Parts: sequence; structure tokens; C-alpha cells
Amino acid sequence: MSGEQNALRRSQRTSTLSKRKQEQLLTEQARLTERQAALEAKKKKAKTISEKDKKNHKATTKPLQPPEIETTSDNLKIEGAGEISNLEGTQTITTGKKDKKKEVDNSCDESSVKQEKKTAIIKLRIKNKESGSSNSKGKEITNSKGKSKAVLSTKSKKTKKLEGSKAPQYVPSNIDKLASTYPDNYWQFHAESNTGMINYLNFQYQLQLINVDVRDQGPITGMTLSPDGTMLVTFCNVGAARIWDTREFKLIQKLRDTEEKNIDEFFVGKFTYNQTHLVVGGKLKDRNRWSEEDDDNHILPCPLKIFDVISGKVIARLEGHSEEVLCIKNITYKGEPYFLTTSQDGYIIKWKLQEDWTTLISKTRMEDGITCMAFTVSFVPNTGNRYFMAATDEHVRLYDFEAAQLVQTFSGNMYSQYCDCAKFIYPVESLEGDSDDNDSAQEGSSKAIKKSSKPKSAYLITRGVEILDAEGGKIASRVNVCILHKLNFPTKKGGSFNLEEIRRYHHKDYHSNSWLIKISSNGRYLAAPTMDGGVFIFNLKNGQVSGILRDHDDLEVRDVIFHPWKPLLFTCADDGCVKIYTYSFLENDDLNEIDVEKED
Repeated sequence: MSGEQNALRRSQRTSTLSKRKQEQLLTEQARLTERQAALEAKKKKAKTISEKDKKNHKATTKPLQPPEIETTSDNLKIEGAGEISNLEGTQTITTGKKDKKKEVDNSCDESSVKQEKKTAIIKLRIKNKESGSSNSKGKEITNSKGKSKAVLSTKSKKTKKLEGSKAPQYVPSNIDKLASTYPDNYWQFHAESNTGMINYLNFQYQLQLINVDVRDQGPITGMTLSPDGTMLVTFCNVGAARIWDTREFKLIQKLRDTEEKNIDEFFVGKFTYNQTHLVVGGKLKDRNRWSEEDDDNHILPCPLKIFDVISGKVIARLEGHSEEVLCIKNITYKGEPYFLTTSQDGYIIKWKLQEDWTTLISKTRMEDGITCMAFTVSFVPNTGNRYFMAATDEHVRLYDFEAAQLVQTFSGNMYSQYCDCAKFIYPVESLEGDSDDNDSAQEGSSKAIKKSSKPKSAYLITRGVEILDAEGGKIASRVNVCILHKLNFPTKKGGSFNLEEIRRYHHKDYHSNSWLIKISSNGRYLAAPTMDGGVFIFNLKNGQVSGILRDHDDLEVRDVIFHPWKPLLFTCADDGCVKIYTYSFLENDDLNEIDVEKED
């Protein structure tokens, strides 16, 4: 699609914007202003308490052994928009009453047969995963066995950073050894991995919308793929997680906590590696209490809920966050399973688990004391999951996972209000003009860690939200951008990491001044959602816009995922829909016949 056509469509959409949408936009901007004021107040309070703690406490550090393995939805690619077909035959999916223990479509025999068929599909997915018979190439993730039905509850009071708490020094030789023993598996799938993932997007390789109906009854705030890529899960603010088959895009399971008496909203989630369980997080609100400050039901402590995928029941709850859970990572560190979560309460928590991924052994908060809001995390490549970067407040921070300590804060001139997403990427081309510049970032994963005299580095993409202009309070004070950074590793013991800015991605029609939006990359392109129903595809190397997808209503697009070995791109938005794209020259039958082994 040409730039003139995109501009025309943008102009037409803007001119026909309804009064209701304008009011929604003003409300969103007002909330951003309120949150900005709350953030400043929270920082002042944190600083005061921290100074008081320094006088009364000694440092205590409780190192935990964490492991990690992120799903590869971060490392995908896409670009360019093609002809779009309209969705047909859409229908509203009704939700069962809250006091029912299980949702049902009908009480007839036909419904029972359908449900049995869906359950059989899920069991087959799990069986294939455990037996390693999935058609995914190079899927090496550790399988955990056994099930444990236990309700887990822990209590801890918010504490501030204690004087003397300090992360251990960075020792290059130790980290190299750790990375060699426990290599990353994040970068198995990317634009040049020859696995069938979307690679190029241009006039020859355009995208088109697949005519399927994947939706929910409210805004879909997040998505995740199963480790073997056969299932897509959508998370909705009506307290539902729906599991879809990625071959026929049919609904095969609906997950709701039927025993929850309060109001659930699901934001994020992850499969366990054997695909038998799904951990979900979000927001829990008091059904009988109103908050004037939030203009919503009063928020309660927000637990992680672990669902049995087949039965659809909650078999464990992990208590620890006092506000919304915004990100969940499932990782292994030194061979042991962990969850890592972030929250609007400002805390990052690691949860050490037994091998069944449902039984809690211990939990530890990252020693910080200054973060007001923690959004997303991404583990640093080639460190054996020892270090991770977190998007917090208006900048990014580096943490030591084992020591549970803050290592460094990188401020700079990033964003004036929030940095709500940070992801390490695998660049398939040189991003700085030197073909060797990204060698160190590409090492690891499925390759052995190579010895090199050249300092190691990795590339990080961030996006954020700007403060509203002082006069009208309606538009961002600065243009919205995504930023490419290069993280340079220390070269000697006790050295510091260095984060340098490489490039900014922006466009006059790229409007994304709304928080809780995630970006994605396949190593060649950056997919960046907007707050008006679009997804911009930037070329990582030259910063140019390769395509714009505009198929959602004029509302926030929340998440975007590249399928790791099929030419599929998923987007979800506040309109309650998931849009699925593929190459315009492919038919649905072609997608079902794709076998990774044939993609040479």
C-alpha cells in the first residue's frame, strides 16, 4: 500500500471520528495527567521513606537461583500491508453467569460432543509437546512433569531499599561460563532462521487479513502463544482467557475463575513449558466497593492464577502484588523454574517453583525502593538469565536476577512520562553500518558462546508515553517514538554496563501516547501498535515505514506477535478483536500444510 493511500485513509478516518471517540480520547488524556501527578507524589513519598530506612535498617540480601526461558513472541517480524478482506459471519460470544462453575454454549448433546472434541485437541497439543513430536524446529525447552493442586498464599509488606543492599560485581569470566552452561534459547526464531516466519514485507511480499473470527466480549489486553506454537491465548478485561487453535483458528477452551467472588480482569499470561498449565495475571476489583480516585471499583491485591488447561479450573494462586500485574515471564535459571512478574505497585517479584510449575517454594522482591511502576522485563542475551532489563517509570533499569538487586538505572532523554515496554531483539542485519557490530548480539541461543576479544553487546528496543502539553492537556508534549539502544557489557570485573542510543523510529501519523502497549520485532522489522487502531511496521536498519496495518477500530492496539515458524502476524486491541495476517499469495490450505522441515 502506497504512502499516499495510507495518508488518504488516515485523513478519512480522522475526519469521520465520532464524538464518542473524541470524548474517550479526552478521558484517556485526563487519566494520563492524573497518573503523572500521582507518580510524582509517589516518588517523593518513596524518597522520604527510603531516607528514613537508611537510618534504621541494615542491608539484607536473599539470593535466589532463577532460571529462564522466554517464549519467542518477542523475536518475530513483519511489515508492509496488503489487500484486506473484511471479517464475515461474526457473532457475539456470550459468557456464562458468574455463579456457574463452567461456561457452556448449550445444554444439548451436540454441545457436549463439541466440548469433548476441543478437550481432545488440547490433550493432543500437550501430548505432542511432551513427546517432542511437534513440527517446531529446534524446540528444546525443558518439560516439567507432575501436577499439584494447591492454593498458595503468601503475605509480605512493602519495604524500601535497605542501606548497603548492592548487587554483586559483574565478573565477565563467570558470566561467560554461566551463559555457556545455560545458553539462551530466545533467538531460535527470527527473520533469517529459515523456519517459515514472516521475513520480507514489500510490494512482492504483502500482507492480507485472514477471514476468521477471533474475539472476546471486551478489550483484549494481551496474547501469548504456546511453546509449540499450536495454541494462541487471548486475555480480556472481562476476566476471561480464551485458547484458540492456530491451524483452524477455532476456540478450544475458555478459562474463567468461576469461584472468584470479585471482579477479574486478565491482562497477561504464559504457558508452562509442558503446556498443561497457564499462569494468568491482571487486576482484581472489589465488587462491593467504589474508588473515587480510580473512578472504578476498588482494587484488591492482585494474585497470579494458575489454570489447569484441560479442566479449566484454577489450581493455584500466588499472592504478592498489591496492584495490577502487568507482565509475566516463565524462565529457568540454573535449571530451576521461576516466574518473574511486574506490577503497577512498583515491585518486580521472582517466584521459585517446583518442577510441576504450580507449587511455590519461595518468592523474592527485587531490592529497589525507588520504582513506582514496573511494566515489562526482557532478559539480557548471553548471560545465562542472570541479568534482565525492566521498563520502569520513565526509563529502563538493569537487575541481577540471582541477587534480586538493582544494578543500574539508565535515564537519558528517553520518555517524559513512562517507558512501558523494553525488549531485546536479534538483529539479522547490521544496524550501525559495520557487519560485525551485531555479532555479539547474535551469539548464544542455539549456538555456543564464542570467545572474542571484542566487547559483548546486545540491542534493545523501547517505547513509551510522553507528558501531555501544558496548555491544552490534549496532545503529547513530544512526538511518540520507539528507540533502538545498544547495551555494551563490562569488559572487566566490577565494570558498568553502558546503554547508547542508536536510532529513533517515528512518523507524523504514529500516535501511541497510551500506556500498556507492547512492541515486537523479528530482527528485520519493528511492529509498533498505535492508539488509533493501527500498527506501524518500521525497517530496523533504515528507520523507514515499510507498511501500516489499519483494521482495528479507532482504539488502542495492545499487543502484536509474530508466529515463530508460520507466516502469521497477530494483533489485538481494545475493540475486542484479534486480527491475523499472512502473505497475500497464501491460502488457508497453504498455512495448514506448512511444515517447518520443508522451509529451507
